[in-house]
Amino acid sequence: MSKIYLFRHAQASLGSDNYDVLSSKGELQAAELGKYLCKEKLVFDKIYVGDLRRQQHTLEIVSKKYNESVIAIPKPIVLKDLNEHQATEAMKIEFPRMINDPYLKSLKDKIENNPKKQHTYMILGFKYFLHKWVKNEIIIEGIIPWEKFRFNSVNALRLILNETKKGETIGVFSSGGTISSIVSEVLKINNEIVVADLNFSVRNTSFSSLLYSNKEINLLSFNELPHLKDDMITFV
Repeated sequence: MSKIYLFRHAQASLGSDNYDVLSSKGELQAAELGKYLCKEKLVFDKIYVGDLRRQQHTLEIVSKKYNESVIAIPKPIVLKDLNEHQATEAMKIEFPRMINDPYLKSLKDKIENNPKKQHTYMILGFKYFLHKWVKNEIIIEGIIPWEKFRFNSVNALRLILNETKKGETIGVFSSGGTISSIVSEVLKINNEIVVADLNFSVRNTSFSSLLYSNKEINLLSFNELPHLKDDMITFV
């Protein structure tokens, strides 16, 4: 029986010019994850990572903790299919064209009336946009569509399974949407809105685990976060 761990990257830089960079808190989260894995003496036979900076930087910080603890960690295999979906990029392009959307205008009014809840209303706006994008109501040239993203993430899982030998422990460093897609594939969830919304529950540096045996894959755990205290927990 083999075990596959799916790690979400640490907190990125939401609201900055480049989201694909870990925040200072994100770097601390990744370090705590690394320390926890070393304490548990979790040794990986293979490690896979996407090619996004936030995914790779999270792994680099974890690897540093392994090196400090003199625990071997394999050189990562880069799989572009482990990258996050491009809803954020799509939203940056499309949002200016949606200024007259009644729901988005109502959220803007709420932010102006209650600035302290800006983050909450921004997430609601993103979810509203995400649902439209998932349903192909919004198609943007140059942006990988949701359907293709889903195909890519499932393809990454299949490739990893094909390369996994009996009894191996595998680490996968990816993103919330990709992990949600993979978990949904394992659980045979076909509702694409449910798949997309699962992402909003996946916490930074959390891990989910899969068991693989006799060509069968099952979910063992989802969204575990034993290494972070409450004030360190984030979702973006």
